[in-house]
Amino acid sequence: MEPPDHEDVPHPAPVVKRRRVALACDPCRIRKSRCDSSRPKCSSCSHLGFDCVYTTPTSASNVIVQKDYLHAIESRLNQLEESLSTVKDGLSGLSSRVNQCCNPARDPDGPVNNARQDVPIPDLAGTEDSVDAMGAITLAEEEDSGFFGPSSNVAFTRHLCRSIGQPGAPQGSSTVLPLDTTAYDGGFVSASRPPSPPGQPDGVRFDRSTNNVFTLPATSETKRLITQYFTDTGLLFPYIHPETFLETYDAMLRDNTKVRRTWLGLLNMVLAMAVITTTPGGAPANVRIDESDIFYQRSLSLCGKEILRGTTLEVVQYLLLMGQYLQGTQKSVQAWTVHGLAVKAAFQLGLHSKDASRAFPRLEQETRLRTWFGCVMLDRTLSMTFGRPAAIPNSYVKLKLPASDVMFDSSRVVDEKTSSLSLVLYNSTITLYNQICKAIDLLYGQNLGCDPPLPISEAVAHVFSLEQELFSWERQLPDSLRLINGDGVEEAHKVAASDYDFAALKFRIILTLRYANYRLLLHRPILVHFLDACGGSQPDPQQLQLLHQLGLSSLQICADSTIQIIDLVYDIVHRSDKRPNLLGAWWFSLYYSFNAALVILGILTVGREGSVSGQLASGVVDKVKKHPFRAVAALLKLDTGNRMVDRCRLYLERLISSSGLYSELAILIAVHSEVHLTNGNRHR
Repeated sequence: MEPPDHEDVPHPAPVVKRRRVALACDPCRIRKSRCDSSRPKCSSCSHLGFDCVYTTPTSASNVIVQKDYLHAIESRLNQLEESLSTVKDGLSGLSSRVNQCCNPARDPDGPVNNARQDVPIPDLAGTEDSVDAMGAITLAEEEDSGFFGPSSNVAFTRHLCRSIGQPGAPQGSSTVLPLDTTAYDGGFVSASRPPSPPGQPDGVRFDRSTNNVFTLPATSETKRLITQYFTDTGLLFPYIHPETFLETYDAMLRDNTKVRRTWLGLLNMVLAMAVITTTPGGAPANVRIDESDIFYQRSLSLCGKEILRGTTLEVVQYLLLMGQYLQGTQKSVQAWTVHGLAVKAAFQLGLHSKDASRAFPRLEQETRLRTWFGCVMLDRTLSMTFGRPAAIPNSYVKLKLPASDVMFDSSRVVDEKTSSLSLVLYNSTITLYNQICKAIDLLYGQNLGCDPPLPISEAVAHVFSLEQELFSWERQLPDSLRLINGDGVEEAHKVAASDYDFAALKFRIILTLRYANYRLLLHRPILVHFLDACGGSQPDPQQLQLLHQLGLSSLQICADSTIQIIDLVYDIVHRSDKRPNLLGAWWFSLYYSFNAALVILGILTVGREGSVSGQLASGVVDKVKKHPFRAVAALLKLDTGNRMVDRCRLYLERLISSSGLYSELAILIAVHSEVHLTNGNRHR
């Protein structure tokens, strides 16, 4: 029998190997059925109409991720990177205009130790502006400009200089001042640093090739500075929880625990603030400022990227503290920019909203609340000093004031009684600064610089309505925070026996200075009307008569407030037994004193007019005429060797000399008298 043909022999069916899937869906696993792992729905679930769900086991180590999922992740990441790059380029381009003429030349071949030390926003680390960060003074006209509106000292000085420089002023009063006086009420002035003279380095530069941004001082020195911060600035602005902050630092040392870059940046800002606010009389001012700038530069290197995200409470606190620190520098552009980032980040986190905070633990709710009001207070300060619209209108401030001082434990740095009084000071300042915001809205046209000055009758009506609100605020102060004068300081200092007594005295002095400065801001529009009338403008005769009838009481209040400010600062800085730490941060004392001296010169300028001098001669002019010299003498001792203080003092001296209000002999006598008194106090 012949074998069958080869083609007729049947071949065995090929064995098809079942594809093994990495993860079966839940319905197939339960039914122990084969699953083809198709996404979003496997074939079995599609056929049977089941919900196809894939649950990854906690022990899974070899799960295969689908390509479409990876593509989606990569696409989102690319979009986020492009958005971040756009924001960085825009901010860098805006800030680079400020420092394009003043950044020191860099060696392109210089070594770099650590790639993580680059600064994404180098412009924030610039040097000086010609306007200080309290908006107090401008010294030259530069290429870059900034708007300084009606409530700023820059705008007020324009009115003063225009009045002083009129042809009818006494001979010698037209001396050229280092300030543009052409604008009417606010406007653009220089906001960039004049070029440094060759061969004169402008302070310490943070050398990234030789300094590690992760370096900290010795443990004992770091803890000393942290404690100093929480017993000084941390009591005036208590939005960082001391216990949590110190626990994080201790854990970092004890367990070598890794900390977030933002927390390390916040630590460096705490150290910078502690150094720059150190009581003058220890290290020279230039040494303290240079040392604090190193901490500032390190914090900026650590958090350059994070400040653009602004997605954590820690970042908001970091930006807020940086904005406060920059007030004590000649970096007005940076102070304003950083504050804007802090406000935007606060809104992004919902710090302004009660509903947004309900999901957080009680302590974090309190921290968020205090940080929000810290943003509000800094906003009021910068709006007032720079003459710019508020970023946080009063209508946005709807939360109740902080009240949980027991929850906000500070026992590791201060006693409970001092901590409680610190919160009362914080809340009193918040309500006072909300009145400042209202005054800027009503009397200064929201600092928009769009509307003409208010009619005299309307301005007077607003001033005395706000004065009544201020009187109500003062009556509600507790006895431990009552406003104080020079004699009261002397008595309280004699009987002070504990740290709490000195802290309470310091709180009263600071609150008094804030109160008196606000009264100057409140009544200054009336003084401006007088100055404009002296400066050649021709007001309506009826309006001028109304001004003389209603405005003289405002001039009296301005005089009383300036005397209160200058005498307090002068007395404290010239007494060997009362060190200037009773005044808080030196730049606020500088601003208050400089502002008060300008107002005094305004009152004296108005007082020399024949139609007003007789009415003011009843003690007002005689009472204040020596206080410009007391202000100069106070600045001489406020912080010796501090360039920012010296520039304001020299400008004030030139303004006094150019005003024509004093003869050269009177100036020499007054200066000699103040210097003699200063030396006498020094030797007591």
